[in-house]
Amino acid sequence: MIGSRAAWLLLSALLAGPAWGQTAPAEGADARSRGAATTGTLSYPADFYAAARPVTALDMIGRTPGFTLDEGDSVRGLSGAQGNVLIDGRRPTSKGEDLGDLIARIAAGQVERIDIVRDRGAGLDMQGHAVVANIVRRADAATTSGAVTLATERHAGDRWATDVVAEMTRSLSGGRLLELSGSLYNYVDDEAGDGREELRDASGPLIGSADRLTDAGGHGARISGAWRQTLAGGDLSANGRLVGERYEFDLLERPAAGDTRRINEVEDVLEAELGLGWERAFGASRLRLTGLQTLEDDQELSRSVSGDGEDLFRSNERAGETIGRAAISRELTARNLTIEGGVEGAFNWLEGAISAEEDGQAVVLPSSNVRVEERRGEAFVRLAWSPRPDLSAEAGLRVETSTLSLSGDAPLERSLTYAKPRLLLTWTPDPASQWRLRVERELGQLSFSDFVTSASLDTGVVTAGAADLRPQDAWTGELVYERRFWTEGAIKAALLHQEITDATDRVLLTGPGFAFDAPGNIGDARRTVFMVELALPLDRVGLSGGLLKTTVERAHTRVTDPTTGEQRRLSGYNPFEAEIELTRDLRGQNLKWGLTAEIGSPYREFRFDEVVEEFYQPWYGAFIEWTPSPRWTVGLKAENLGDRAIRVDRQLFDTPRDGRSPDRIEYRVERTGPYVGLTLRRALGAS
Repeated sequence: MIGSRAAWLLLSALLAGPAWGQTAPAEGADARSRGAATTGTLSYPADFYAAARPVTALDMIGRTPGFTLDEGDSVRGLSGAQGNVLIDGRRPTSKGEDLGDLIARIAAGQVERIDIVRDRGAGLDMQGHAVVANIVRRADAATTSGAVTLATERHAGDRWATDVVAEMTRSLSGGRLLELSGSLYNYVDDEAGDGREELRDASGPLIGSADRLTDAGGHGARISGAWRQTLAGGDLSANGRLVGERYEFDLLERPAAGDTRRINEVEDVLEAELGLGWERAFGASRLRLTGLQTLEDDQELSRSVSGDGEDLFRSNERAGETIGRAAISRELTARNLTIEGGVEGAFNWLEGAISAEEDGQAVVLPSSNVRVEERRGEAFVRLAWSPRPDLSAEAGLRVETSTLSLSGDAPLERSLTYAKPRLLLTWTPDPASQWRLRVERELGQLSFSDFVTSASLDTGVVTAGAADLRPQDAWTGELVYERRFWTEGAIKAALLHQEITDATDRVLLTGPGFAFDAPGNIGDARRTVFMVELALPLDRVGLSGGLLKTTVERAHTRVTDPTTGEQRRLSGYNPFEAEIELTRDLRGQNLKWGLTAEIGSPYREFRFDEVVEEFYQPWYGAFIEWTPSPRWTVGLKAENLGDRAIRVDRQLFDTPRDGRSPDRIEYRVERTGPYVGLTLRRALGAS
């Protein structure tokens, strides 16, 4: 009965006029959220979130109707790498630090409002996002604020994980701001568990089996800081970040017959980042300058011991990135027009060296010593025009040119130039609804690690370094409909289609005495994705303070297999994913509880001599959060309540696949077990 009533009320909300739209949000008028008074911007004051008793700005972002946090992509350069949240109208200069962590440092008491900006003429650095959230902090925020957080988890097998975080924000005279954060942590890899493996002949008979006992996790430390002040009539921002971490993987494999095998993998990673940004208004124009330097060192050692045999694999990688970006925008208010242009330059490099031994004898591997360098430049221009209050258009063009060079075992040099046009049309018929149509040419980025050979001692698979890899190129069309209702309710539906050229997948790489799988381009492909996001307040169906949030995504991909010549899906794409979260705020008791679920379908990877299908059973979790005072937060959680199984099926072929049945099939199932966690957070200063 409740379900049918909810469906009827939801349908009424979607079909109704603006009276069902936003009632709490107001239009902003603060200079820190430039453009907030435009038609395409919705402003949610701090009072809008008060009933949910948020602790940090991240909690507030999670309760903002119709907005989903996007932390950006892991790509070289700045375009597309940064997420869809601004802080006081500015982008964080950090690229490596998680955007969610940055937002979580801001206490809810410091937030004046959150603006959801959907107007391309708002004068903000939206970096290609159709919608961004701008967190506007109070001008009268306390001089010093901070928090100390202790989180601990108990996993199966009496394994413990802890994270101790201290963070501080200090406002100084003259608009100066200092932010510091440090953490010591250790964690348990919740995808590594105990299980069993079976190897069968394709006709069914058992060839061998083994029990698998796995333990994996790591520990590390990270420290970061940020500084902001006025300089030369503009705003200067700087950030620094340093992370050191060790990850260890241990596997004990006990076969029904034969020698026990033990595999140990150790990986040490050190990352450093320094960023600078300066922004200044010159009348109706605004200049933004950004510089960024990152460095990374990654050392890995894998050892496999079985009986008298021993295999070793070593990998050493060092990488760096240097970025400079300049952009200038100008608002022609009388013509409802914004013009923006700029340039970006980047130098990226990676040095990789690998070695392998089998019973003390060196194994020759392709692309074992490689240095990759990329010099890339990009020029861009964007025009945003609002011919009337409910309609806006954005047209842009980016031209990218790059020179990629490889030295070492596989010398290569290639220069590429791509033009990337973009058109975005936005129609806002009323404050509660919006339609967006986007057509854009998108260019993928090459992973430098793909040029270096890698190996997995667990599966015995060697992946050769790519010898002639080109970036994936796609024409993308996307249609989005978005509607807000019942103050906190929102629904978004999106249909995306891509026509892909030079699709990146897996290819066969051969040479003198070897034949290995490698990353490569396999021709044209298609990808279609349908996605629905829903935030449904449950007050009107009898559950006061309740909120149901769901995201469902269905994807279809199609490409021609280079080995068999048959049509198949692209490697690594999950055809179906869904996330569900039900929360309820017990507002008179300062309590919030919730249930979560993650559901997905199997995804596959196609190599020239095997097909791997990996399937994760649903993940279920529950939490309860108590805020006894504005300064204290206590959280309890239970994760993996269904003790999900991770299943990996490998179809193995003695020769390249040609559409015939596999020669052997390997079945592997592992479970990691449920675990519980406790979090204590103490706010200092402002809360």
